[in-house]
Amino acid sequence: MRLPGRFEWKVLGAMLAAALLAVALSAYALYFMVQRFADFSLEHDARMEGSSARAADVFRSYFADRKDAFRRRAHAIAADAPARMADLARTEGLLRAQLLVGTEVVDAWEAPAEMLNRSREAPPILVALPAAQGEPPRALELVFGIPAQMYQDFLALRAAIEQDQQIHRAYSLLLPRFLHQYLILVLGVLAVAPLGGWLVARRVTKRVARLHRAARAVGAGDLSVRVAPKGKDELDELGRAFDRMVSELAQARSRLEYLQKVSAWQEVARRLAHEIKNPLMPIQLAVQEIASKYSGDDPSYRRLLDTATEILREEITGLRRLVEDFSAFAKLPKVEPTPLDLVPLVEEIVRLQPEWQSSVTVQATGSVSAPCDKVLFRRVIANLVENALQAASGAGREPQVVIRVERRPERERAAIVVDDNGPGVPEAERQRVFDPYVTFRPGGTGLGLAIVRKIAIDHGGDVSAGEAPAPLGGARFVVELPC
Repeated sequence: MRLPGRFEWKVLGAMLAAALLAVALSAYALYFMVQRFADFSLEHDARMEGSSARAADVFRSYFADRKDAFRRRAHAIAADAPARMADLARTEGLLRAQLLVGTEVVDAWEAPAEMLNRSREAPPILVALPAAQGEPPRALELVFGIPAQMYQDFLALRAAIEQDQQIHRAYSLLLPRFLHQYLILVLGVLAVAPLGGWLVARRVTKRVARLHRAARAVGAGDLSVRVAPKGKDELDELGRAFDRMVSELAQARSRLEYLQKVSAWQEVARRLAHEIKNPLMPIQLAVQEIASKYSGDDPSYRRLLDTATEILREEITGLRRLVEDFSAFAKLPKVEPTPLDLVPLVEEIVRLQPEWQSSVTVQATGSVSAPCDKVLFRRVIANLVENALQAASGAGREPQVVIRVERRPERERAAIVVDDNGPGVPEAERQRVFDPYVTFRPGGTGLGLAIVRKIAIDHGGDVSAGEAPAPLGGARFVVELPC
């Protein structure tokens, strides 16, 4: 396990300082808030205690007065000795009335339900009625009511007073405990902050160290190294930018090495073309001279001579075509790009080849512009299409070629994708197939794709054999040009 580096110590120190500052500020803020809350609570308690006590006294006085008033009213009603309880219906505040003879109820009255719902019943008041000698004792049982809202307000006030007292007691008990727990929490934060800072620093610096190692590997010439970040923060964006840069460097080096290789092969092709071309004419003249000088009448010899002459003519024609290919490869002109719309250009190239009409289809969505050399670009499309048609025919299939022109904004590239229904390109040969003189087609020179890549690189782009299976089941070649 390696020791923390200087960067990690800096991150650790910064996090510890931030933790100390945060703890100090939070402690001061907590002290300030608790102090203000305590002052406010004391002031509030002082105000509420007096107000609540006075309000409670008011309610108690009100209920005591009402009880006395109900008692006096009950005695007044008893003094009148009502004969029927229904006669008491207009008595203010009366909810129920019963006439008792002994223990038996002989008459009763009750207020309407609406009035009963609006009132709170007071305790029953029992008042004796005067009775003649020898008669059983009689009594009135009267139940008066007070407004229900008044009683509910009293109950709510009493509950509020009790709750306030409970809160005050809880505050007095819990505040010291809360401060003690807060102090423990602060000490825990101070203890954990260095560990957390170290873990975070290690996590951050591990990615920085990975970038550092990758940069050193790139500096040593290894362009296959990749950081491959998985997050979304700025450091991961830096890693992705680094990977893109290394990928572009690798592609640039590959193109440069390819151009150097092609340049060497161009020199070889130039010399071969020169060395082969010089003796072709004398050989052809010698063959014609031999064929014309024989005047004998030997049929078998004449057939042998004609066959040999025909073979020599075909081989000389093949050598001339090979010399032309070598010369074309050795003398590729300098690229002179101009901004063009690739869609009509590709459509024009296909339209000017009548033999392609039944086999080649062009697909495009909108305009796709890129700077390119019109003459050399025709050779690119012609080589790719001819290769595709010959590959499909060589495999015994009816040739089908689809050319798709598209824009790839994420790479700032215009792409020409050529798909065919031929046998395809073996995966192991997808890079080597662009090397000069590498061919998998009988009779091929192996220069067509080399010319295509040379022209694409001279345009600032490149060409590749597609990795995914082509929709038509054959090969896919993708030419990319900068927009």
